[in-house]
Amino acid sequence: MRWLLVPLMVAVVALSGAGPALASSQVAPEQVAPPSALVLVERLTTDGALDATRPGRPEVAGFVSTLPVQQPLASRVLSLAAGRRVDAMDALEANPAAASGLPDPGTVERIRADNPSARFGRLPPTEVLAYPGLEAAGLFALGPSGPPRPPGPLGPGDRPIALRPGQLLVLAVPDAAALADLTGRLRWAEGAGPVMVVGLRAAPGRANTAPLLVLRQPGASGLVTSGSTRRLGLVALEDVRPTLGVGPSEGDDGTVIRLAADPDPAAAATRIDRRVAALVAARTWAIPLLCLAAVLALFALVATWRGRGRPGRSASAARVLLALTLALPSGYLLASMAEPVAAQVWRGFDPGALRDPGTVVPWAVAWVTSGIAVAAALAAVALRLRARVPAPALLGVVLIGLVVGDLVLGGHGLSQPLVGGSAWDGERFYGLGNGYFAFALASVMLVAGFAPLSAAATAALLAGLGVADGLPRLGADVGGALTSMLTAAAALVVLAPGRPRVRRVVLLAGLAVAAAVAVALGAGLGGPVSHAGHFAERLRNGPADAAGVVVDQLARNLRLLANSPFAWAGPLQVLLAGLIALRPPGQLRQLPDWIRRVLGLGALGSLLLILLNDTGVTATSASGLFLLAIPAWAWLDQHRPPSPPAPQPRSRPAEVGH
Repeated sequence: MRWLLVPLMVAVVALSGAGPALASSQVAPEQVAPPSALVLVERLTTDGALDATRPGRPEVAGFVSTLPVQQPLASRVLSLAAGRRVDAMDALEANPAAASGLPDPGTVERIRADNPSARFGRLPPTEVLAYPGLEAAGLFALGPSGPPRPPGPLGPGDRPIALRPGQLLVLAVPDAAALADLTGRLRWAEGAGPVMVVGLRAAPGRANTAPLLVLRQPGASGLVTSGSTRRLGLVALEDVRPTLGVGPSEGDDGTVIRLAADPDPAAAATRIDRRVAALVAARTWAIPLLCLAAVLALFALVATWRGRGRPGRSASAARVLLALTLALPSGYLLASMAEPVAAQVWRGFDPGALRDPGTVVPWAVAWVTSGIAVAAALAAVALRLRARVPAPALLGVVLIGLVVGDLVLGGHGLSQPLVGGSAWDGERFYGLGNGYFAFALASVMLVAGFAPLSAAATAALLAGLGVADGLPRLGADVGGALTSMLTAAAALVVLAPGRPRVRRVVLLAGLAVAAAVAVALGAGLGGPVSHAGHFAERLRNGPADAAGVVVDQLARNLRLLANSPFAWAGPLQVLLAGLIALRPPGQLRQLPDWIRRVLGLGALGSLLLILLNDTGVTATSASGLFLLAIPAWAWLDQHRPPSPPAPQPRSRPAEVGH
């Protein structure tokens, strides 16, 4: 089984150099022109935005990430103005009277104190006009000190609104109807720039994205993109401020919005909108189906245990359901990788494909169904070959290979997974997210436990995963790279024969940290707007600031645990896996020592995942599920009924001589 490690490591090393080559072959698109007006729409759908601006026919279209649904209007406005996410929720909750309008000076100072890294006032000369109830939009013009100026009044009517060069006019409206009224009143003076329309809240069923349109864009038309997202048709909310004419500066988390040429950006944005809606619908089915397979496998395991010496069909059912549970993440990922290709093929046959809202549900059904079908085929193949290659090890290798392969091909599948957050949720626009990293980490344990691999081979596989996860053009994931490297060092201790020496443990830990930091700094070479760039920037500020990263990640995880009971599922699974490794109960005491060691290593890696990643507690739902499959499968192997004895060859009757 060790031969499986060779092609996998070759792929990681060879393809990690191919990532920059693939990226460098892309032509840099044109920049979006600095606007003279920024229209902030609190509630806006894609169809509503296109209908409201149809007289002007937007030259540029796409989507912008939004803050989570619980964030107030003040947080959304300030985040756009600062070019960095601003959380005003605590300050407004402390003064409920400030939530209904423009916050008072005391609340504004509390917001500044809660967001010390946010820099305000880096805008061209700005005037804000707002509909009644949207007075918080006046925070957009907040300066580096002092209270904001109240916005001017804005409402329906026929009074023209003049746009002038060198001045930014911010217009806050509630919905598409108000936007339609507003666009008919805009008047461009000579030299005035375009109008940018930005939705502030995501429409239902559209993850965390809202429409972004540009009217009167000079030059070519097309879809938006940016260096922050690396995704066609999608920009980050942090990208808005650098695009307003002042350019990027220190304190920004975004980059200037660019333009990818497209002859019909409105139609292209509509197709993206339908595909995002299908993704949201598909994953609401995919995740429960994965949980259902795991629960049914548990029931079959209980039935097998109750059957004692007569496992019979329940053991076979448990083995099939466990294999399906381990195969579903791979099937889902393959379906997500194939979805963009399928959309292009359909569009080749039908230019109007995916523009009708009625196509969302059938597309979502096809997405999930194809993932389940692929998973069922993988599970069937793995079970058929289990006499040669243990099924968990084969399925683990398949998932690791798919993750690395998709990263090399551009990460299109990992940007829209059916399990975990997507680029359209604003969590991770590119690279390897925590959900599938957790699956990959636990898949290494499947391979190590059932291949089996030596301690050195397991450490090498974990280090290869860390390199692929940390490179800026592949995973671009600092937390994952750190987790992989530290787990690789732990593998040389936990899986090594004999008692580990303290000096060796300290040396390996130091080397792992040095390797992980080197990978993280290398990933940070992409600049501060990259996911790794923020860590590299803080690491250069000193060890204390770097240690603050771990504290910040742990605080986010604690907030997740406090706000959602479902967030406890992953940590509880990992805790159970650790207890089985250290003190196995009942019949699990007969598990091989090697399986228990690998299980303990996986639990340690999942603990590091929580400490070093901002959504680690939710990601451990993935790793914990795979880890618990390890003792279950090993127990089934121990209680496999003996094969019937081979039949004796029938003796040929003696020939009767005549």
